[in-house]
Amino acid sequence: MNTEVKKQVKQILVEYLTDVGSAFAITEEGEQVYLSKRLTKKMDVQPGDIFDAHVLLNYADKRDMIKYRAMRVKVATNIAPIFQDT
Repeated sequence: MNTEVKKQVKQILVEYLTDVGSAFAITEEGEQVYLSKRLTKKMDVQPGDIFDAHVLLNYADKRDMIKYRAMRVKVATNIAPIFQDT
């Protein structure tokens, strides 16, 4: 399978929302994740929220800064230890 399109599930912690409505989060491993405005609006995403996110590698020209982009998220039921104190 081509790793460019391979989906993964990662637990993410939303760090902040942008002025235009998109958001940025971080994985347990410290990797950045982009959430589109459509996704943040649909899920009413707020800073500090923890989700299980289906992610893809970000576009090649953006991957050095933001490794992943979220395609779908759901509220996490089992919070990873690294996020439990947030």
